[in-house]
Amino acid sequence: MLPFFSRCKDTKIFFLSLHLKIFNITKMKNIANIITLSRLLLAVPIAIIFARHGFNTVGMVLFLIACFTDMIDGTIARAFNNGQGTKLGQTLDSVSDMALVVVAALFIVPKMLLPDYPVLFWLCMAAFAYKLISSLTGFIKHKSVNMLIVHTYLMKSLGYILFVWVVLHWILGGPNAITNGYTVFVIASVFILTTEELLISLLLKHPSSDVKTIFHVKKENLKFEAKDKD
Repeated sequence: MLPFFSRCKDTKIFFLSLHLKIFNITKMKNIANIITLSRLLLAVPIAIIFARHGFNTVGMVLFLIACFTDMIDGTIARAFNNGQGTKLGQTLDSVSDMALVVVAALFIVPKMLLPDYPVLFWLCMAAFAYKLISSLTGFIKHKSVNMLIVHTYLMKSLGYILFVWVVLHWILGGPNAITNGYTVFVIASVFILTTEELLISLLLKHPSSDVKTIFHVKKENLKFEAKDKD
């Protein structure tokens, strides 16, 4: 009888270990979504603080935390989901990114450029409007919230570009020749990267927010057609 009980004990240990592994993986997946959701929730206090007090330590710390969540949430999600993000995670990511872009455009950029540099400010607003048109085009055509932001390599780099822009302005204590030059670079980057995003949204035959470059569109469409035939 002892070997039998020994085998039962080993079996219980195996299933307990398996349960803990599954629990930990599921927990990590949820953590990735919670991190993304925190970025969406942080958008509200960031907007209020910058609207009332302009550039300040509390607002900048919250903004840096929000940007940091954008850098790590996708990595965590892919690490615990066989290299793929979940559908919920992709939706939360797109909505959270868009919320942070809106907050930056409406509450942070005015504090950076007005009233001293109205021309640069309105050029920034034009770039933001162009991004908004691209997002709405993707959303309306594909009827998917995920298409608010197409997570191309270039669009991902835009997050870092905007992050450096705000931090640089904060560190240098306001607009000057360096920050103004970087502002021109940011405006040009938004127009160029948004153009790729807009073309991807128009060329795609089905919603897919993870197309990395415009050169991947054909492959994505062929993959969709193959699934459609099956």
